[in-house]
Parts: sequence; structure tokens; C-alpha cells
Amino acid sequence: MLDKSYNLPANEVKNDQGVAKDAPFTPDQGNLDPRLDWTVGRRGIPYLDWGLHPGVSWIRLQAFGGPYAPKKMVYYKDQKGRLQDITNWASGLTAINYKFLRFADVLLMAAECEAEVGEIGNALKYVNMVRARAAKPATWVQGANAHYKISEYPGFASKEEALTAIRFERKLELGMEGHRFFDLVRWGIADKEINEFLGYEKTKLPTSYGSAHFTAPKNNYFPIPQRQIDLQRVGDTSTLEQNPDY
Repeated sequence: MLDKSYNLPANEVKNDQGVAKDAPFTPDQGNLDPRLDWTVGRRGIPYLDWGLHPGVSWIRLQAFGGPYAPKKMVYYKDQKGRLQDITNWASGLTAINYKFLRFADVLLMAAECEAEVGEIGNALKYVNMVRARAAKPATWVQGANAHYKISEYPGFASKEEALTAIRFERKLELGMEGHRFFDLVRWGIADKEINEFLGYEKTKLPTSYGSAHFTAPKNNYFPIPQRQIDLQRVGDTSTLEQNPDY
């Protein structure tokens, strides 16, 4: 069902890490999920309405940050000065300051619930509603020099297969929207998945990741600020207890 060989060296998406801005570069010509180019900016692919992403020219330091640029929270060129957050030093943010729940997120939550109770037919229906929308050429990044390929799942053989597909679908559909870490924690697989990620990325960006390691259960949670613990203290006892291992 889910082939995770996309992380193997032979299947990595071609990028311009270490490629000079004036050197020839052609974007990856293999099959890609179209949602990749709505999530990250990569060289040679249209970046919203700013034109083609130029690669290293837009990256402060590739050795530290890698070859890609964030995309989902960036304002369009025609929104500059109108829907642009200029309240801090990072002016590349949108001025959208409200939260909303995407329909795709609702569908994937429903799919997960159905799979958990064994209703894999219903789970399939909800997942495929998300994939069917993503498969429409009109929703792809227009003018991209890329080969997009995505289709609906024909079926799930088991509850486990359904959950694996749903979890991966959340990673694809909701990338960079703030859900991934919390999904991994609630699934109980944060340490495994994050340490695999760190191990992979350390081979690419050792300066950035260094000795980083995820330790569960400590890193499943943030520490509670000592100030807040103290404010809840009555005598020698506080109503707040620090999270484990902090």
C-alpha cells in the first residue's frame, strides 16, 4: 500500500543544494504528488505569483536551511503592503491572523475515526475525497515544469493499512500547517518518526541538526514555565506539576 522508498537516495527529489544561482538546473522530472509544490518552494517551479523560484538566491544559507522555501504561510506578490505582516523583522509572513479548520482536515479526521472502529469502507471514501480533489489538474501549480501523479486508493485490505494511508495523507495534505508533531504524539510514534527524520536530515544538513535527538516522553510535551507553577503555589504546593524530565 504505502511505499516509503521515497527517502532512498535513488528516489530523492532532485534539488539545487550546492548549485550556483547561475548554473543550469532542471527540476525533478519524476512523478510527484502535486501537493509538494503547494507546500514548499523549489527552484524552477512557480512560487505563488512571484515567478519561478530562483533557488539559492532566496535561501539565506543553504548549508543551514537547505534548498527549499516555505510556501503556505507566505503572502502573494499582489498582496504586498495589504495582507503582509510587518510587525516584526520577518516581513515574509501573511497578515492572516485567524484560525480556521480546513475541510480536508475534517475529512481525514473522519476517515481516521472510521478506520479505528473498523469501518474501512467509510475511511476509504473520506480519504479518496481528499485525493480526488488533489488529482484535479486545475488545482495543481500552473505552469510548473513537473510531472504530477496522484490517484484514489482502490481499497484498503485491513484496518492497519487504512490507518497507515490516512496518516500519510495527513502528512501530505496538511504539511506545514502545524498538525504533524501533535499527530505523531497522539499516535504514540513521535520518537520513532522524528528520530528517523533527524537521522535522515543529519546526512543532508549536519550543521543544522548536529546531535539533535527526540527523547520520549519528555519531548512529547513542552516544559511548563516556572513562573506559572509559582503563581499556582499555595504554601509548598502548586496545582501545576512540571512535565516529566524537565
